[in-house]
Amino acid sequence: MNEIGEKLKEARKAKGYTLDDLQQMTKIQKRYLIAIEEGNYDVMPGKFYARAFIKQYADTVGLNGDQLLEEYTDAVPHTHDEEYVEKVSTDQTRSGKNPENIFLTKAQDYLPTILIGILAVAIVAAIYFAVIKTNNQGDEDMITKESEEISVSSAESISSEESVAESSESQESEEETQGIEMQSSTGSTTTYSVTGVSEGSSLTLTASGGDSWISVEADGTTIDAQLITDGSNLESEVPEGTSSLVVIIGNAPATKVNLNGEDIPYAPEAENSVRQEIEFQFE
Repeated sequence: MNEIGEKLKEARKAKGYTLDDLQQMTKIQKRYLIAIEEGNYDVMPGKFYARAFIKQYADTVGLNGDQLLEEYTDAVPHTHDEEYVEKVSTDQTRSGKNPENIFLTKAQDYLPTILIGILAVAIVAAIYFAVIKTNNQGDEDMITKESEEISVSSAESISSEESVAESSESQESEEETQGIEMQSSTGSTTTYSVTGVSEGSSLTLTASGGDSWISVEADGTTIDAQLITDGSNLESEVPEGTSSLVVIIGNAPATKVNLNGEDIPYAPEAENSVRQEIEFQFE
């Protein structure tokens, strides 16, 4: 008997939702919602999606999705699909920093100072040769005095430009204040603390090497829930004032997580977990 499907169906009707309403709210296709109510999990895009779809359905109609899955754990497919795990494991990608990019970044940092130095030398040389040409018969002491004054002026100009450059670099450094630190990990659930974010945040999830079901909740409210296909991404704007952001990932080995331009690594304890739940606590 399909007890879990009947229970979800009764909760949906009690809320006054049709299957079309639920499809709009959860972004889960209607045929998958019908399959959940009928207990026909073979039509799902993969066995590992069944638990994610059921939890999303339950949470939307006012039930506790985690508690429902725990209660009927033997009645729904488990996420440990060996064939799928083997497939996604072979498709995992590795990322690294390009040494050439590091060199270019350092060169850009010192470029303003180098250009200022070259310009100052060129100015001094041009003035020096102009003075020699126009005052070849003039007093040698006067030429020396003028050259010293020009050198002092140029040195002061260089010092002023360097101070401006250092001030700009210091200001840019102070603006980069975001800090992300792992607080705890249980294997399938990882918690991070996020500090230094004064405005709204942006979350980007990218599917690479397979499809992945994604659900994003801000302070307990679902703001995104959908299936992202291989090569595509999901961008979510986190509402200002959010204190807790929970991301549920159905296929972690094929999903990259990025918060405010910073890639978020999975915890070492979670490397073998297909389904991941990541919580960002904003301080």
